[in-house]
Parts: sequence; structure tokens; C-alpha cells
Amino acid sequence: MLQSFNMPMKRIILWLLAIGLLSACHSSPTLSPEEVARRDSAALHVALLPVADCFPFYIAQRSGIYERLGLDLRILTLQAQLDTDTALLHGRAELVYSDLVRAIMIQQTDTFDLRAIASAPAELDLITARRGRVRSLNQLKERMVAVARHSITDYWSDRLMDSARMTQTDIFRPQINDVRIRTDMICNGTMDAAFLPEPFAHEALLRGNTRNFSTRGLQPQLGAYLVPTWVLGDSTRTRQLRLLFQGYEEARTLRDSIPSLLRDLCLTPDSIVDSIARALPAFQPLERPSKEQADAALRWLSTREKAGQKYTTDTLIVDFYGLKSIQ
Repeated sequence: MLQSFNMPMKRIILWLLAIGLLSACHSSPTLSPEEVARRDSAALHVALLPVADCFPFYIAQRSGIYERLGLDLRILTLQAQLDTDTALLHGRAELVYSDLVRAIMIQQTDTFDLRAIASAPAELDLITARRGRVRSLNQLKERMVAVARHSITDYWSDRLMDSARMTQTDIFRPQINDVRIRTDMICNGTMDAAFLPEPFAHEALLRGNTRNFSTRGLQPQLGAYLVPTWVLGDSTRTRQLRLLFQGYEEARTLRDSIPSLLRDLCLTPDSIVDSIARALPAFQPLERPSKEQADAALRWLSTREKAGQKYTTDTLIVDFYGLKSIQ
């Protein structure tokens, strides 16, 4: 009697398990490697830095704006501007956050053609380490100021030396490309000064260091979003870029995600996350880069003998929307 009861029960249990496995297979289909590769190649890839200029892209992705717009976006987060440029050169991204100095350095080589389609404030603060007790800019003489070579940070370090009537050789400029490492070196006293973007500049201030100079409100604004030229001839990619910028504009006023971005992307200490989130200024609208800004970068590179005599910025700037502003 007991045996005749157990056999049907075993069959029922096996039948239920089989149904569960079938349901799981239907609800979570396994994609073939070919399908995964196809979807990845169809997505828009962008290489960004964990800086305030780029935050609206992350906010738009995390808040579901890009999903609503139908944009499959893959964000590659890198810690150094040199790495975003490398991602562009190696075909790992269709758009990168960089600057007009680097754009000229790349374009004039004739080995890679690119365009600047949007500008970014790329504001920087010169932060000096608290142990250095720097009270005036001329006290930076024979000190170490961390920069990324031949980039916007290097440009502003020269401008700063000019204003303090110092020469290029009066300061030492170690190349510290990683913005997180640059911040930590200031905060632990292994570097005398560094140019930092937000939110890293504000973090350094809250950790006891000093702001001695800021590019806020100064010209030129050299931050830029760069694309390879072929992207502008591809209707699918240009449509994706428009959705990318549309999502940015929709996300500019959203700030709820900022604390998590600070923790996840910037590795900001928990104790100061909320203070930085409140202090970050409003995100600026994207605009078309101007030729005047590009020419300013070119003139500076010429003083460094890093620009070819025949090179011009005539093809560098693209009015992506046919408007002065991308709004």
C-alpha cells in the first residue's frame, strides 16, 4: 500500500521539477555568442571620466531615460583622459570625453580623423597640499604640480606660470594621468599641487587642502566630446548620438543619483559624499565648440612646438545639429 502511494508521488515531483526547468529556460533565454556580439556592436559605446561634466550621462542611464528613448548605451568609465583618447583610437568607443588640445594632437598626425561635436566646461582647480603652505602662486617654484601632459591641465599650468611671471622650467610637472591617484597624492602629501576637476577638487578641499586658482569663468573652455569622422556619416550612429545628448539634457536637473555616482565611480569617502553632492554646481547644457577655442589650443601647442606649421583647425569643429547649441 505504501509502495503504491510513493511511486505516483515520485512521478509528480519529477513532473513538477521538469515544468520548473522549462519555465526557467523560457524566462531566461541563453543568447548565443553571435547574438551577444551582434547586440554589442549595435550599441553605442562611449568612454567617459568620472567627473561632473559627464555625470548627466550616467544619471540618464541609471534613471532609465536611455531605456525609454530606445538607446542601447554602453559606458566605459576610465580614470585618465589619456585612456579615453586611446579608447577612441582603438575603436572601443564612438564618442569620448576629452579636450581640444588632445583633439588637435590626434588629428594633425594624419593617422586618425576625428571631430569635436560638443563642448564641456572642463573647469579645473589648482589644489595645493596642506603641508606645503603655498600662499601665492610664485611659491610653487621648484614644487611638483601634477598634470596630464599635452592636455587641458598642461595648458592651464602654463597660463598660471605666465600670470605669476614664472617660466615653464620653474616648476616640476610629473605626469599623473589618473585623476583618482592625482587626488590621493595631494591628500596624502606626496604631491605639492595638482589640477583637479569636480568632484575631486571639492573632495581635496574637504580633506584639508587649499584652492589657489580656478578656471571657472575663464576662457577658453577646452573640454570637448570627440567622435571619429566615420560616425558622422553613419545614420544609425548619428541617431544614437542625438538620443545620447537628448538624455543628457533630460538628466541635467536630476540630482538624486549623485551620491551613488560619487561612491561607485569616484570612490569618494563616505564621510564627505553628501557634502560634495550638495556642493556640486548645476550641470551645464552641451554646446557647439567654437573655432576660437580650438585656435587658442593650437596657438598654445605651437609655443610647445607640438603643432605642425601647416595644420589648421578648419575641419576640427562640427556643428552637429546645425544649431549653435545642442539643446
